[in-house]
Amino acid sequence: MTQLDIDGMFNTRALGDPAWLVRTGAPERVTPEGAAALRGLGASIAVDLREPDEAGPVAHGLPVRSVPIYGRPAPLTGRLEEIYERLLRERGAALAEAVGAIVDADGAAVVHCTAGKDRTGLVVALALAASGASAEEIEADYALSGANVRPVRERAALAIADGLESADRAEILRLHLDSPVAAVRHALDVIADLGGAAAYLAGHGLSPAQIEGLRAKRVGRIGAPA
Repeated sequence: MTQLDIDGMFNTRALGDPAWLVRTGAPERVTPEGAAALRGLGASIAVDLREPDEAGPVAHGLPVRSVPIYGRPAPLTGRLEEIYERLLRERGAALAEAVGAIVDADGAAVVHCTAGKDRTGLVVALALAASGASAEEIEADYALSGANVRPVRERAALAIADGLESADRAEILRLHLDSPVAAVRHALDVIADLGGAAAYLAGHGLSPAQIEGLRAKRVGRIGAPA
């Protein structure tokens, strides 16, 4: 992944040359210059992983594919590892739909949630694992998010933690601000227990052609036939 400085966006990085996947935090504050930079990367669609009530108006000009990953309000508390495992075991159809939108994109798919680290991190981990990326590559990418998210989201996270005095404050802040390798490593272990990324995605609706398309995109054969 290549770290990107897109005006009005945060926690943004791209995979591939040309890019086929751009992961980021919420894009509501993107500027006209930032939107132009996305178009310059070949972005053709935004895959929004948030629940409908989380999304606001955007100015990037891309068609939006809404794929709510939680299917319920985003959790304010909880342990990252448990949240990821629950999503993998209960929301496979939504996760596969999001990965399908990435592979079907004509160019680069911009994938985001709110912070761009949890829902986005899980979808990207599945896409990368199914495309043939190593666990080390996936973990290294995931681990970048915490430092990018904290300056933007810390005030909101502290407000949540201070408003939930009965919950564990450190765990709340870890949930909202951190991207510990242990969390994505646990997710990869769960994916392995469920048969591996390609089998998991196929079991939830991706076709063999789409799985091969992920692999082709990762090695730069974006237009290659399946």
